[in-house]
Amino acid sequence: MVDIIPAILTDSPLKFKELMLRIEPYVKRVHLDIADGDFVPNKTINGYDEIMDIESALEFDIHLMVRKPQEIIKKWLFTHADRFIIHAESEGDLNTIIDELHANRRKVGLTINPEMPVEKLDPHIARVDFVQFMTVNPGFQGSPFVNEVVDKVSEFHQKYPDIMIMCDGGITPETASGLVKAGASVLVSGSYVIKSESVEKAIEELKNCIK
Repeated sequence: MVDIIPAILTDSPLKFKELMLRIEPYVKRVHLDIADGDFVPNKTINGYDEIMDIESALEFDIHLMVRKPQEIIKKWLFTHADRFIIHAESEGDLNTIIDELHANRRKVGLTINPEMPVEKLDPHIARVDFVQFMTVNPGFQGSPFVNEVVDKVSEFHQKYPDIMIMCDGGITPETASGLVKAGASVLVSGSYVIKSESVEKAIEELKNCIK
């Protein structure tokens, strides 16, 4: 079973609330992109204030597109977010970050950008709960899909068949099936779902193309 998770990327607390209300009837989990304006060129809401300010039964994946994740992790532990995604290219001791999140009963995944070699993940595989491949260059929703990542997903899946693979960005009916065939079991979709006329229909279209 492949999971489809909608992604929210916004710099507006009001827009965040609007999008949460829009997607909540159709999913159990949301992927929240957090950008610091340094690691990636844009800046979003800080996220933890907004999550603390809403009442929602949705579970959260927190994708930290930030230069120094270790500096903000402690604040996130006051929220009910249960899965965190850290960039392997970010600064700081990744093992310390992973251990701190695990000590607080959170799951942790590592992600790499399209240009990074798969081997960047190898030193941390024994510690993480899943991996994520960026299938677009991160920072903005609607960025073009990077086809070369499909081969990287396949390469990783052959090497680590038991590790959950998440793919984030450019997910459409045209790109989803190839990623699933390569080994992905979670697809994160921003624009295709969030900007659609019908969130429910967009999710169904993605599910139908990978049956």
